[in-house]
Amino acid sequence: MTYDRRQAILDAALESFNDKGVAATTVDDVRRLSGASVGSLYHHFGGKDELAQELYVEILRDYHSGFLAVLRRERDPERGIKGLVRHHLRWVRRNPERARYLLRGRPPESDAMRELNRELFRATAAWLEPHVVAGRVRRLPLDLTYAILAGPAQEFSRHWLEGRMRSPAREAERALADAAWRALADEGDD
Repeated sequence: MTYDRRQAILDAALESFNDKGVAATTVDDVRRLSGASVGSLYHHFGGKDELAQELYVEILRDYHSGFLAVLRRERDPERGIKGLVRHHLRWVRRNPERARYLLRGRPPESDAMRELNRELFRATAAWLEPHVVAGRVRRLPLDLTYAILAGPAQEFSRHWLEGRMRSPAREAERALADAAWRALADEGDD
Protein backbone atom coordinates (compact mmCIF):
# COMPACT_ATOMS: atom_id res chain seq x y z
CA MET A 1 0.00 0.00 0.00
CA THR A 2 1.47 3.32 -1.04
CA TYR A 3 0.97 6.51 0.88
CA ASP A 4 -0.55 9.33 -1.15
CA ARG A 5 0.38 12.69 0.38
CA ARG A 6 -1.81 14.61 -2.07
CA GLN A 7 -4.87 12.55 -1.10
CA ALA A 8 -4.06 12.96 2.60
CA ILE A 9 -4.03 16.73 2.11
CA LEU A 10 -7.36 16.62 0.23
CA ASP A 11 -8.92 14.47 2.96
CA ALA A 12 -7.68 16.83 5.66
CA ALA A 13 -8.96 19.84 3.74
CA LEU A 14 -12.39 18.24 3.36
CA GLU A 15 -12.54 17.58 7.10
CA SER A 16 -11.45 21.09 8.03
CA PHE A 17 -13.55 22.87 5.38
CA ASN A 18 -16.65 21.00 6.53
CA ASP A 19 -15.86 21.60 10.20
CA LYS A 20 -14.77 25.25 10.12
CA GLY A 21 -15.65 26.47 6.64
CA VAL A 22 -13.21 27.34 3.91
CA ALA A 23 -12.70 30.94 5.04
CA ALA A 24 -11.89 29.98 8.64
CA THR A 25 -9.62 27.06 7.73
CA THR A 26 -5.94 27.89 7.62
CA VAL A 27 -3.15 26.19 5.71
CA ASP A 28 -1.77 25.21 9.11
CA ASP A 29 -5.07 23.46 9.99
CA VAL A 30 -4.81 21.33 6.86
CA ARG A 31 -1.10 20.73 7.39
CA ARG A 32 -1.64 19.51 10.95
CA LEU A 33 -4.56 17.22 10.02
CA SER A 34 -2.75 15.73 7.02
CA GLY A 35 0.70 15.45 8.56
CA ALA A 36 2.08 17.25 5.50
CA SER A 37 4.76 19.87 5.60
CA VAL A 38 3.98 23.39 4.46
CA GLY A 39 6.28 22.78 1.49
CA SER A 40 4.39 19.63 0.51
CA LEU A 41 1.04 21.39 0.70
CA TYR A 42 2.24 24.26 -1.47
CA HIS A 43 3.96 21.83 -3.85
CA HIS A 44 0.70 19.97 -4.50
CA PHE A 45 -1.76 22.88 -4.42
CA GLY A 46 -0.08 26.26 -4.32
CA GLY A 47 -2.23 27.49 -1.44
CA LYS A 48 -5.60 27.22 0.27
CA ASP A 49 -7.65 28.70 -2.57
CA GLU A 50 -6.21 26.25 -5.09
CA LEU A 51 -6.71 23.41 -2.61
CA ALA A 52 -10.39 24.36 -2.16
CA GLN A 53 -10.83 24.47 -5.93
CA GLU A 54 -9.05 21.15 -6.55
CA LEU A 55 -11.07 19.43 -3.84
CA TYR A 56 -14.29 20.78 -5.32
CA VAL A 57 -13.30 19.64 -8.83
CA GLU A 58 -12.33 16.16 -7.61
CA ILE A 59 -15.67 15.71 -5.86
CA LEU A 60 -17.61 17.24 -8.75
CA ARG A 61 -15.87 14.89 -11.20
CA ASP A 62 -16.97 11.88 -9.13
CA TYR A 63 -20.56 13.14 -8.92
CA HIS A 64 -20.67 13.92 -12.64
CA SER A 65 -19.34 10.50 -13.62
CA GLY A 66 -22.43 8.87 -12.09
CA PHE A 67 -24.74 11.46 -13.66
CA LEU A 68 -23.21 10.87 -17.10
CA ALA A 69 -23.45 7.11 -16.62
CA VAL A 70 -27.22 7.47 -16.18
CA LEU A 71 -27.43 9.48 -19.41
CA ARG A 72 -25.43 6.82 -21.29
CA ARG A 73 -27.47 3.95 -19.87
CA GLU A 74 -31.04 5.25 -20.12
CA ARG A 75 -32.76 5.65 -23.48
CA ASP A 76 -36.25 6.19 -22.07
CA PRO A 77 -36.77 9.80 -20.90
CA GLU A 78 -38.90 8.90 -17.88
CA ARG A 79 -36.41 6.33 -16.62
CA GLY A 80 -33.55 8.71 -17.38
CA ILE A 81 -34.98 11.71 -15.55
CA LYS A 82 -35.98 9.61 -12.57
CA GLY A 83 -32.58 7.90 -12.67
CA LEU A 84 -30.78 11.25 -12.49
CA VAL A 85 -32.73 12.24 -9.38
CA ARG A 86 -32.03 8.85 -7.80
CA HIS A 87 -28.35 9.14 -8.67
CA HIS A 88 -28.18 12.47 -6.89
CA LEU A 89 -29.86 11.24 -3.72
CA ARG A 90 -27.92 7.98 -3.58
CA TRP A 91 -24.60 9.70 -4.22
CA VAL A 92 -25.29 12.10 -1.34
CA ARG A 93 -26.17 9.22 1.01
CA ARG A 94 -23.00 7.32 0.07
CA ASN A 95 -20.77 10.42 0.23
CA PRO A 96 -22.17 12.68 2.94
CA GLU A 97 -18.95 14.58 3.70
CA ARG A 98 -18.18 15.15 0.04
CA ALA A 99 -21.79 16.16 -0.63
CA ARG A 100 -21.73 18.57 2.30
CA TYR A 101 -18.75 20.34 0.73
CA LEU A 102 -20.33 20.46 -2.74
CA LEU A 103 -23.69 21.73 -1.51
CA ARG A 104 -22.30 24.39 0.84
CA GLY A 105 -21.19 26.67 -1.92
CA ARG A 106 -18.34 26.49 -4.27
CA PRO A 107 -14.99 28.20 -4.23
CA PRO A 108 -14.11 30.71 -6.96
CA GLU A 109 -14.53 29.01 -10.32
CA SER A 110 -11.52 27.46 -11.96
CA ASP A 111 -11.05 26.48 -15.59
CA ALA A 112 -11.38 22.82 -14.59
CA MET A 113 -14.68 23.49 -12.81
CA ARG A 114 -16.07 25.42 -15.78
CA GLU A 115 -15.05 22.65 -18.19
CA LEU A 116 -16.62 19.92 -16.05
CA ASN A 117 -19.88 21.86 -15.89
CA ARG A 118 -19.82 22.58 -19.64
CA GLU A 119 -19.30 18.86 -20.30
CA LEU A 120 -22.24 17.94 -18.06
CA PHE A 121 -24.56 20.50 -19.65
CA ARG A 122 -23.53 19.50 -23.20
CA ALA A 123 -24.19 15.83 -22.45
CA THR A 124 -27.50 16.62 -20.76
CA ALA A 125 -28.64 18.80 -23.68
CA ALA A 126 -27.64 16.13 -26.20
CA TRP A 127 -29.53 13.48 -24.23
CA LEU A 128 -32.64 15.65 -23.85
CA GLU A 129 -32.93 16.91 -27.43
CA PRO A 130 -34.27 13.72 -29.08
CA HIS A 131 -36.84 13.39 -26.28
CA VAL A 132 -37.92 17.01 -26.74
CA VAL A 133 -38.20 16.55 -30.52
CA ALA A 134 -40.24 13.36 -29.98
CA GLY A 135 -42.62 15.30 -27.73
CA ARG A 136 -41.80 13.36 -24.57
CA VAL A 137 -39.97 16.14 -22.66
CA ARG A 138 -40.89 19.83 -22.50
CA ARG A 139 -38.70 22.29 -24.35
CA LEU A 140 -37.30 24.61 -21.70
CA PRO A 141 -34.01 26.47 -21.38
CA LEU A 142 -31.39 24.01 -20.15
CA ASP A 143 -30.71 25.91 -16.92
CA LEU A 144 -34.41 25.78 -16.05
CA THR A 145 -34.61 22.08 -16.92
CA TYR A 146 -31.62 21.38 -14.69
CA ALA A 147 -33.11 23.42 -11.82
CA ILE A 148 -36.35 21.44 -12.04
CA LEU A 149 -34.45 18.17 -12.30
CA ALA A 150 -31.91 18.71 -9.53
CA GLY A 151 -33.21 21.56 -7.38
CA PRO A 152 -35.69 19.68 -5.17
CA ALA A 153 -33.25 16.77 -4.68
CA GLN A 154 -30.47 19.21 -3.76
CA GLU A 155 -32.70 20.98 -1.26
CA PHE A 156 -33.78 17.68 0.27
CA SER A 157 -30.10 16.64 0.43
CA ARG A 158 -29.08 19.83 2.23
CA HIS A 159 -31.70 19.23 4.91
CA TRP A 160 -30.86 15.51 5.12
CA LEU A 161 -27.16 16.31 5.62
CA GLU A 162 -28.11 18.65 8.47
CA GLY A 163 -30.21 15.91 10.09
CA ARG A 164 -33.52 17.66 9.50
CA MET A 165 -35.22 15.10 7.27
CA ARG A 166 -37.19 12.17 8.56
CA SER A 167 -38.58 10.78 5.31
CA PRO A 168 -37.27 7.33 4.45
CA ALA A 169 -34.70 7.38 1.65
CA ARG A 170 -36.70 5.19 -0.73
CA GLU A 171 -39.83 7.28 -0.24
CA ALA A 172 -37.88 10.49 -0.92
CA GLU A 173 -36.27 8.98 -4.03
CA ARG A 174 -39.60 7.87 -5.41
CA ALA A 175 -41.44 11.12 -4.63
CA LEU A 176 -38.72 13.46 -5.94
CA ALA A 177 -38.06 11.36 -9.05
CA ASP A 178 -41.78 11.24 -9.85
CA ALA A 179 -42.08 15.00 -9.29
CA ALA A 180 -39.17 15.75 -11.64
CA TRP A 181 -40.70 13.56 -14.34
CA ARG A 182 -44.14 15.16 -13.97
CA ALA A 183 -42.60 18.63 -14.17
CA LEU A 184 -40.52 17.86 -17.26
CA ALA A 185 -42.80 15.49 -19.19
CA ASP A 186 -44.42 17.07 -22.24
CA GLU A 187 -48.12 16.58 -21.67
CA GLY A 188 -48.99 18.56 -24.77
CA ASP A 189 -51.00 21.17 -22.87
CA ASP A 190 -48.96 24.27 -23.78
